Amino acid sequence: MDKVLMEFTEKVNSSIYKHTFVKLILSKRVLENQEMNKIVVKYVELKNEPNLQFVYKYDRQDATKNFTAEEGIKQLQSMIGNNFLDNYLYTTKEDWELKYNNKREPKIYKQKPTFSEAADGSHDEQKKRLLSTKNNAYLKSLGITDQKGEIIPSMSAKYKQVEKFVEIIDSLSGNLEGCNPVKIADMGCGKGYLTFATYDYLTNVKELKVDMKGVETQENLVKFCQNTAQKAQFGRLEFVQSNISDYKADSLDMLIALHACDTATDDALYLGINAKAKVIVVAPCCHKQIRQQMTIKESNVLEPALKYGILMERQAEILTDSLRALILNKYGYKTKIFEFVEYDNTAKNLIITAELGEMPSEEQQKKIQAQIDDIKNRFGIKYHYLEKLIENPADQSWRILNAQCEK
Repeated sequence: MDKVLMEFTEKVNSSIYKHTFVKLILSKRVLENQEMNKIVVKYVELKNEPNLQFVYKYDRQDATKNFTAEEGIKQLQSMIGNNFLDNYLYTTKEDWELKYNNKREPKIYKQKPTFSEAADGSHDEQKKRLLSTKNNAYLKSLGITDQKGEIIPSMSAKYKQVEKFVEIIDSLSGNLEGCNPVKIADMGCGKGYLTFATYDYLTNVKELKVDMKGVETQENLVKFCQNTAQKAQFGRLEFVQSNISDYKADSLDMLIALHACDTATDDALYLGINAKAKVIVVAPCCHKQIRQQMTIKESNVLEPALKYGILMERQAEILTDSLRALILNKYGYKTKIFEFVEYDNTAKNLIITAELGEMPSEEQQKKIQAQIDDIKNRFGIKYHYLEKLIENPADQSWRILNAQCEK
């Protein structure tokens, strides 16, 4: 065992018995089986003895196994440097990062502590509510809760959207472990319903250090949101006035764009791809760009069905978002498309999530591009806005400016 690994695991062991341990994350997995991409290690007490709980993060589900502190340290020593190259230890005194380069040479880094409270070790701890409505300044300012912190009946549908969105963010938050701070941009944030909820949840429940910007074109909404952030004492949440297409960000960990009209969603997706965001979440609407190009040949098996205008509109939505997902796949993102909330709550209820993985091989990229081209050929589509934007970002002559729909 190398001296650096020995030093790192000794810091883990020491933090457990000094009650400063918060959590440990093993990431950048190097084995062939890529389904399990990271391990989160937590502290739990079982029969009044210190234990380490290993949470194995798979693509579709998690698995959990408990070890005594001594056994857990041995597990770490066998995996760090062999199976996982980026490793983060969070304690209340300092944070430690152990990284291995391509030659498997280790280097350890010390940083200021992210968390001020150690894990309490309670194995039967009740699950925290995703958001608290009591004494919640932003929910009150947004008109969702009353003076007592109760949900106003007429705003129950909006609050349900907020809750559901936070559940989605929770399911994706594992991608943000190790980011310090987590850099997030919410494009076309409107009144900030979901911006505030995302910041609140990641900061106060997940206990991550978050730097977040809400981007909005309307000056009055920017001022309103900035004032609300100050009331809520959200010191690392800032709102700026800008079009999505004009906003610049060299690097991001998460990009959000909800209900940005038509190709404004593509501008946001391009920003996320270009900034190599680990997580992208968009809720598209107003699918005009593809619809205006679509023509159905008589040889197309769907021609009899798509002679009806309403079905043609819905097909345009399906094609637009399917192409977006394929383009994201081409640039290394694993995508999901699903309903946000019930249709009765909002008609704009489709969500696309994208998690950054490994870049596909050249052969895989060609296969994805062939699928994109086949869809376009079948429906007479000359180009997809996002695809063209990626191919030629310097040429803005063909760009279409779009506002954001009201949140």
